[in-house]
Amino acid sequence: MEVERIGSRWWLVVGDQRIEFRHDGRGSVQMQRRGSGWRPVTAHWNDDTSLCWDGICARGDLPLD
Repeated sequence: MEVERIGSRWWLVVGDQRIEFRHDGRGSVQMQRRGSGWRPVTAHWNDDTSLCWDGICARGDLPLD
């Protein structure tokens, strides 16, 4: 995970794939995969403490606040 601006722009790098996220500060998160447009996603916490956005999950120290 790399963070451009804490709480508003970050991305995950998985292999050769970069998945970008942006948060508007009011609760809406959008996700973009390379070659596609931005789309809204819903975030939720899994039982294993992973934070997921429509099936893309990250676990550990997530600097999002």
